[in-house]
Amino acid sequence: MKFVLLGFGVIFLLILALGAYVFWNACARRKELPWLVEEEIKRTSYAKYYDCMKDAEQWLQDHNQKDVYITSDDGLKLRARWIENKNPVGTILFAHGYRSTPLLDFGVAYPFYYEMGFNILIPDQRSHGKSQGRFITFGVKECKDFLCWINYHNEQLGKYPILLSGLSMGASTVMYLADEDLPKNVGGIIADCGFTSPKDILGCVFKSVTHLPAGIAIWATNLFARLIAGFSLNQKDSRKSLLKNKLPILMVHGKDDDFVPCWMTEEGYAVCAGDKQLLLVDGAGHGVSFLEDPEAYTALLHKMIEKVLAKNN
Repeated sequence: MKFVLLGFGVIFLLILALGAYVFWNACARRKELPWLVEEEIKRTSYAKYYDCMKDAEQWLQDHNQKDVYITSDDGLKLRARWIENKNPVGTILFAHGYRSTPLLDFGVAYPFYYEMGFNILIPDQRSHGKSQGRFITFGVKECKDFLCWINYHNEQLGKYPILLSGLSMGASTVMYLADEDLPKNVGGIIADCGFTSPKDILGCVFKSVTHLPAGIAIWATNLFARLIAGFSLNQKDSRKSLLKNKLPILMVHGKDDDFVPCWMTEEGYAVCAGDKQLLLVDGAGHGVSFLEDPEAYTALLHKMIEKVLAKNN
């Protein structure tokens, strides 16, 4: 009997160790890539996007960007870049993805929105860039940060019509706001390759990497997320938020996405309430639908922008 109990004890400790390992690798802040150092980026899978990032940074510099800051509900100093349009019709608020940067995720889109008359507000998500934070929470706390950014915008920058746009984890961040009581000038959501929930995406990645069932590992990971980072992997689910959506929403996903499965967007779209559009792009991997099919993407963006501006006129 003692050996049986000892065996169970060892197995339990191994499960906890696995959970700790997954938690720290998935959630803890890491040293970031020097995104604009060419020789560093060109050693990575981001090499083919280096020129796009460099052009985006130069575009921001040429358009008088300035840094603005807020304090999150849990006391973190968060930074964003603000580019004011000369003749603004609205503001687009971007939410970048997991361990990514706004330069990579949205750089090619800045000129499009600016030429349409939008101010551009680009936060560094918590635990990224120049924003504080020790842990990434897969949109759980990040969506609260974006409520703070919306309020800051309306109080300090001007109460322009707002369009929320997110990619990957950023898409989940803005979808989690779909059931919130948002200010009336928030007019629409663009969600590109978002995941349904922290639990779902970590489970998918775990199974993809290990080829093992994810249930016990994710349970243990969630234990550490709750104890150390103060959030639960079950705390948010875009499907639940979208059930109560009241805003026009454009949902986009690349059919060849091998990181966030396309079914996550399809399930969200199926249950989404309200005015909704779906674009599934053939041949597009994770986060590159705008690059793969700019014509179809921008056509739907024009429709979205018309709705956002009409809502606030």
